Amino acid sequence: MKRICFFFIVAASLLLNISYSFSINVTVTNTNDNGTGSLRDAINITNFSFGTFDTIKFNIPLSDLGYNAASGVWTIVPDSTLPVLWGGQTTIDGTTQTTNQGNTNLNGPEVAIDGSNTLDYGFTIVSAANQIKGLIIGQFNYGVVIDGSMAGDNAIVNNYIGVNYNGTSAWPNNYGIAIADSSVQNFIRNNIISGNIAEGIIINESDQNILTGNFIGTNASGTIAIANGDGILMNVARHTTIGGPFAMYRNIISGNLNSGIIINGSGTYHNLIVNNYIGTDVTGMFSIANYTGIMLKSQANGNYIGGNTSSYRNIISGNYEIGIYVESSDSNIIVGNFVGPDATGNGAIMNANGDSLCQGNGIEINTVSKYNTIGGYNAGEGNVISGNRVYGFIYYGNVSHNPLIGNYIGTNATGTAPLSNATGICVDGGSNHNLMANNLLSGNISYGIFIVTTGTGYNELKGNLIGTNAAGTDTIPNDIGLVIAGGTQHNVIGGNLATDRNIISGNRYDGIEIADQHTDSNSVIGNYIGTDINGTSRLGNSIGIGIATNPKHTLISGNVISGNKRMGMVLYEFADSNKIISNKIGTAVNGTSDLGNGSAGIAIAYGPKWNIVGEPGAGNIIAYNDSSGVLVADSASKYNKISANSMWGNFVLGIEIFPPLVNPNDAGDNDTGPNDMMNSPVITSSEYHSFGNYTVVRGTLDTHQPQLCTVELFKAAANLFNCGDGKTFLGFVIPDNAGNWCDTLTGVVNGDLITTTATDELMNTSEFSANKTTTMFVGIDESSLSRNSFDVYPNPFDNSFTIVYNIENPCNVEIMLFNMNGQYIATLENNMKKEGVQKAEIDMRDLVSGVYYVRAITGKTAVTRKIIKTN
Repeated sequence: MKRICFFFIVAASLLLNISYSFSINVTVTNTNDNGTGSLRDAINITNFSFGTFDTIKFNIPLSDLGYNAASGVWTIVPDSTLPVLWGGQTTIDGTTQTTNQGNTNLNGPEVAIDGSNTLDYGFTIVSAANQIKGLIIGQFNYGVVIDGSMAGDNAIVNNYIGVNYNGTSAWPNNYGIAIADSSVQNFIRNNIISGNIAEGIIINESDQNILTGNFIGTNASGTIAIANGDGILMNVARHTTIGGPFAMYRNIISGNLNSGIIINGSGTYHNLIVNNYIGTDVTGMFSIANYTGIMLKSQANGNYIGGNTSSYRNIISGNYEIGIYVESSDSNIIVGNFVGPDATGNGAIMNANGDSLCQGNGIEINTVSKYNTIGGYNAGEGNVISGNRVYGFIYYGNVSHNPLIGNYIGTNATGTAPLSNATGICVDGGSNHNLMANNLLSGNISYGIFIVTTGTGYNELKGNLIGTNAAGTDTIPNDIGLVIAGGTQHNVIGGNLATDRNIISGNRYDGIEIADQHTDSNSVIGNYIGTDINGTSRLGNSIGIGIATNPKHTLISGNVISGNKRMGMVLYEFADSNKIISNKIGTAVNGTSDLGNGSAGIAIAYGPKWNIVGEPGAGNIIAYNDSSGVLVADSASKYNKISANSMWGNFVLGIEIFPPLVNPNDAGDNDTGPNDMMNSPVITSSEYHSFGNYTVVRGTLDTHQPQLCTVELFKAAANLFNCGDGKTFLGFVIPDNAGNWCDTLTGVVNGDLITTTATDELMNTSEFSANKTTTMFVGIDESSLSRNSFDVYPNPFDNSFTIVYNIENPCNVEIMLFNMNGQYIATLENNMKKEGVQKAEIDMRDLVSGVYYVRAITGKTAVTRKIIKTN
């Protein structure tokens, strides 16, 4: 836009000896270009009326040649640019023509200013406190220009700028209104600003301007489009207010070919957009589409869209491509808006045929944008981002640290019914370190949220409801709650705090799907997957978590994965090296109540390897599932470690290695199949020693290199198959080269059932062994151990003594101390021993002096030594 220099005008005025006058009224009485009674003459008169508030009125008779009886409009066609308003405090009031000549145009103003003589400017204001009111302004390059630091507090009111006399078709300017070059505090109010070729309004390097009550891009009734190129363009504009907290302040910014509002450039900041309809008709119920509703780009930072009450809410719906687009811009705040729904928040804006959603996408953050906040933790700050044809919300283009908080994405405004997007949230294109918290992500046709592609990572999903209503008590399903795929890594779903917990329930298929090669090192922690918000009732997904097609190093920890219609979890198609620990799979959050999944707790099929299901100190509770606890289904699925879990109450077996039901061991463990058909241990005895309150369990393991295997021991829960479930993990032991093993357990008493599993060096875990009932230990044979095989010295002793024993092929040697009355005092050694001489020094300085007995026990044989402590 040209900058206008008026220095020569000001300089010329200083040469004139013109005195100040009182307020004057000048009346335009004809449509002539100049001369007495012309608009040009009236502007010149008021320009030289310094220090007064002047009014240019209209009273042009019906007989004037510029009158068109068909339209009821008088048209002034200047031959050259009208004088600049430099005197200030002048009102050009077209409504006075109505007062003086009657309402000849029932559909709009009576006076038109026609720039068809290829004129650059219609009205140009470079001074303060002017008003242009009640005119039709068209066919100029710029309809109205407010320019310069002296041009403040001007008002453009009730005009038709870019449309014809009745506001039904375009009568275009190139630009409708331009505010430029440090002009401040101007008011653009209640105008129809439509049909202009470039922008309806352009604000450039100006502050504190206010736009209220305008129709920008529509006809005068706000029901159909009369497009500008863009509705409003702000370049280096600051503290602009578009809209206001009452209906009378609302702008209808719709029907524009490109954007309803563009906020552009470094230095365009602290602009406020509130209570507008952007993309809809005047009712907020039907589409009058812009291509894009609002676009922020090129370092337009720190702008504010919406507010935390309904009076500040924008309806940004019905646009063709997207509601709000943020590109290369930081620290903007978008709160409390409806982006996709109609003005009620209960319906979507459909296309003209009523067969498709109109708006393509809701909100997109793109191209390295940072620190933009969408929604908030406080009441009213969340947006409703629903009823969009494709995505509700998109992160794309290496954007980071943009929190998305407290929004409803895919439901109506009350969170009680679906108002579907195709997908709720898409995180793509290298987007990283974005927090998505406390959102309702439900009712979407495909996915609640989709996190994809290599380079996308380190995003966090915390405290969301995905697939439920806003109360977390009933279902509003997505097809799939959450998809993590395409190579994305290091995303965290949930967390260790209760406030981090996502409720991922009620979805038609998977609650969570994790898929694809290079989709590695993602974490799912502390969520409820298949239950209500309390973790006590079923709101099942079809499958709780599905991990498929080569994802690796996923951590599934501390979740409740229960109440799902089919499997709690599925590891499928080469899902390798994932870790599943500390979860409750089939129980309520209390870990005891039945909330079983409808099939296996965990199913492993079609080639997954090296997965870990439980580990000491972090075992899973896997109970009440309507099939197996853990199922390994096919020969391509192997090297899967199932360790230290608590299993009970599953309909079939705790661990099911196909073929179904209990697999017999084979001699030498030479068969192959799921988990290499690892043989189960055989428990030969489980004997409770009442004097020491411990139980010795012995057994064998028939497999290759048993000394490289681990035997885990469990207190079992009885089942129909007398084979597992292992309810209480008791510990583990390493067999010797011959496969013999034995362990001493506390917390196991006479009558308890013991079961075991074996895991080889490749991580293949067996089914549970046959249960063994613990019996009372009796019948030590003191004579069967050679006295030369066990000795104690020195004897008597002072502070310590040394024990030496050489017992052939020991399984487990227990060395115990008794007082002179035969009462048990302590166990001195109780460890698995290799063949050969064993030696240990025992510190007894705290023992009082007297006579004691040291006894070595192996199997059902024992030898005792009397020993004396001297002081």
